[in-house]
Amino acid sequence: MPGNASTRTALAVASGLMLALSFPKFDLGFAAWIAFVPLLHAIEGQSTRRVFTYAWIQGFACYVASIYWVVITLHNFAGVPLALAVLPMLLLAAVMALYTGAAFYTAEFITRRLDLPILFTLPLAWAAVEWIRTYFPIGFPWNLLGYAAYQNLNLIQFAEFTGVYGISALIVLFNTVIYVVLFRRESTRIQLMGLGVLSGLLVVAWVFGTIRVKSLEQAAPAGSLKIAMVQGDIPQSIKWDPNFLSSSFDIYAEQSERAAQMGADLIVWPEAAAAFFFQPEDRYPAVFAKDETYRAKLLTMAAQTHDAFLFGAPALGVEDDHVGFYNRAYLVTGDGRVAAWYDKINLVPFGEYVPLRGLLGGLVNRVVKGFGDMFPGRVQTIFDFKGARLGILICYESVFPDLARRAVKSGADILVNITNDAWYGDSSAPYQLLAMAAMRSVETKAPMVRVANTGISAVIEPTGEIDDRTPLFKRGTEIETVPFRPVSTVYVLVGDVFAISCLILVLIGLLAAFFYPRPRQTAPEEAEPLFHTNGTAAR
Repeated sequence: MPGNASTRTALAVASGLMLALSFPKFDLGFAAWIAFVPLLHAIEGQSTRRVFTYAWIQGFACYVASIYWVVITLHNFAGVPLALAVLPMLLLAAVMALYTGAAFYTAEFITRRLDLPILFTLPLAWAAVEWIRTYFPIGFPWNLLGYAAYQNLNLIQFAEFTGVYGISALIVLFNTVIYVVLFRRESTRIQLMGLGVLSGLLVVAWVFGTIRVKSLEQAAPAGSLKIAMVQGDIPQSIKWDPNFLSSSFDIYAEQSERAAQMGADLIVWPEAAAAFFFQPEDRYPAVFAKDETYRAKLLTMAAQTHDAFLFGAPALGVEDDHVGFYNRAYLVTGDGRVAAWYDKINLVPFGEYVPLRGLLGGLVNRVVKGFGDMFPGRVQTIFDFKGARLGILICYESVFPDLARRAVKSGADILVNITNDAWYGDSSAPYQLLAMAAMRSVETKAPMVRVANTGISAVIEPTGEIDDRTPLFKRGTEIETVPFRPVSTVYVLVGDVFAISCLILVLIGLLAAFFYPRPRQTAPEEAEPLFHTNGTAAR
């Protein structure tokens, strides 16, 4: 056992850094399966308060190492001095680390009070807390643990039952079993039980996944679309500069005309590629006459090429007598008609809106000039096109499992994720977003077409395999035939039942632990327990 606080802190930090290495762009996925072992060693024999503290340290180290790109975004594009830009990143990492601390604290509290093995309490608590982080208080499910396994296609297919939360729980179970067995922190019976359960789950997951991947590869498609992914590679520094609107539009126009000549069914531009206000109808205030002109140009181009366009553009709107705008995706037909549009539902906190504006608005507006609140969309529009139905995810909406699930449940055959990752530079963020998007296809078994301004654009198969990926910061158009298959999944039908069930079990465990505690009994022949009461083993 580690002795002093500094050693335990070092173990917690090492655990967090190992976990960070498991995510892109480091992509050392295997590290996630052992990353919690140093932390479990650090919290051995500690009070619940210290368990929370060391777990928080682990989470903080992990998130600082994996969301460092926040500094790049604020410094390069929001004009925040580098020294100040570090502060919001540290604050965000500290808040996210609270969830790590909460998961370990909750599992430890139930373990001690009810004499239950940590093998079973920690995976449930972790999955429950990840689900909470997806929605509350502002919803930021970045780098959930299960994403570390996105490259292991055969193993992760069971996410079509549990969502990404099930993969997270399995990884936590693996870590706890490894620790308990290697360091003999439970009885032989519990060790064997843990090994048996873990081995059984891994075998079942692997066999099912292997069969599922093969069946999807061999299944006859119900249809297909030839889709052009236009990567304009417009630098963020000039994207919204009116002086560059003409040249930026011409880049997309030239790429699109070339794609039309190559027989594309649908030409897809990234999020806000049309860097002007595009309205559904030709009604503009006089001050936006230039935007009206570019709207006409885009519709004329569609009519001349006889190709449909799916693109992102901001749109003006009025809600509650307030003028604002939407982050919108449009479908324009080959005869130059606006067929449908979708308004982004999950807006980026502090980027597209300010949570708790009455409390935080003044501070944010002083630090980051130009931040304003967009109107969120309320309807998940499905685009009908040439026998296929398209579900749209704008930007980081791809990290919300239930949003993609609801699109597929509403009939989407293909998911289309349009995004602008230019904000992040050549950091890990574009790679992390791609990995998270891939899990949406695993959960729903719907292919995804991901089109990004500066990359990474790609086609994601229903198995989660990432094909035809483009490099970052390279202009060009990738044209791919995307087949779709009439495959349904349990996750699409029932949603987050697994994660919610974990939450319910944890809440029941907390109530039982609080009102009906049971002293832990340790038989003489049993090994030392994983956790201790008040620093000493209960005898």
